[in-house]
Amino acid sequence: MPSQNTINQQLDTLFRHEYGKLVSLFANKYAPHLIDAIEDAVQEALLKAAKVWAFKTVPDNPTAWLYRVANNQLIDYLRKQNRAVEWEGNVAEAASEGQSDIEEKELIDDQLRMIFACCHPLMKPAEQLMLSLKLLCGLSVKEIARALLKNEEATKRAITRAKQKFKHDVGELVVPSGAALIERLETVLQVIYLLFNEGYKATEGPELIRTDLCEEAIRLAFLLTNEPNCDKGELKALIAMMLFKAARFPARMDESGRLLTLAEQNRSLYDEGHIQWGWQFLQDSSKFEGTSVYQLEAAIACYYTTASTYEKTNWKAILGLYDTLKEIKPSPVVLMSRVVVLSKVAGAKAALKEMTAIEAEIKGNQSFLALKADLLADVGEWSKARVYLQKAISQAQNITERRFLEKKLQGWVGKA
Repeated sequence: MPSQNTINQQLDTLFRHEYGKLVSLFANKYAPHLIDAIEDAVQEALLKAAKVWAFKTVPDNPTAWLYRVANNQLIDYLRKQNRAVEWEGNVAEAASEGQSDIEEKELIDDQLRMIFACCHPLMKPAEQLMLSLKLLCGLSVKEIARALLKNEEATKRAITRAKQKFKHDVGELVVPSGAALIERLETVLQVIYLLFNEGYKATEGPELIRTDLCEEAIRLAFLLTNEPNCDKGELKALIAMMLFKAARFPARMDESGRLLTLAEQNRSLYDEGHIQWGWQFLQDSSKFEGTSVYQLEAAIACYYTTASTYEKTNWKAILGLYDTLKEIKPSPVVLMSRVVVLSKVAGAKAALKEMTAIEAEIKGNQSFLALKADLLADVGEWSKARVYLQKAISQAQNITERRFLEKKLQGWVGKA
């Protein structure tokens, strides 16, 4: 019999997948202006499921079970608001215990409509991102704040404002066409990218990898392939990048839960199926004109994942890709990742010099502090290295990552 912890993890993964499905389904079935009541009903259904399924077998069709509970909750809300007459069909359906099965195509279509509704042009780009992460992915306010590097209270207020626009301005949920679709697709892909990154390296909590978030990001990306007008090079490259990175998941931690660096990972544990799938999507992406950010990142992930050994990693090729990526997308993550690769090609001194050039922009960042500590250690400046590493540890909110940094600091004690 699985442990309670295992059951809880299974439920967390299930709920993460079901949340966006149900919110999308009800937003299309009822109306966008009921989004607050819809979220409340879905959350209540998930809460009831957690209490029941923790001690009983999960039903064969959990989506249908959650649907019935949430739908009844919504009907109760509408009756209390004296608005049930607006939704007579839904009330009648609830009275007959709701639908027992939900067509997969219906769920896909509803989620596609919701993805593009969250990225409506009447909302600011930041609002589009926050709303998508909240409604489609079920992220908490705290998770969204950290994913976007924003203040939590400010993020909460921004989400509230975005919901007001969603309720009053979006109108009917539809997949746009033509130029409108292309315009919104860029934001949709960014949402998926951010979701995967938050799962790939969780900003807080006991787990370094939130596989549920990564799986949800990959699932949403594959949903877009059901819409022919979305199936473009950028989407294929994004899927390739996620698959290459997900292939390394089994090797990123040891049996005790300790974080393993790329050099320490057992490459025989990499998921070959994901790698082959990633290759296919990367090759397909190259059939489209132009080079996208996602294609560059997918190629970088490919080099890291497919090298037979750490020592045989093609650092010069990766640096060339980062040089191009830096021109297109000079984000803090890109700049720091490039410094790491530069240290492999030109040495730690050259990398430290490069860090000086970007320090004003991102000097307070935990990853920046930890990277500078490593480079200072590489050149033998142990005293400074320990100072920077201690600062990084003080900012680390992910327990696994903090333990990794603390163990490294212990190994540096006494070095001069």
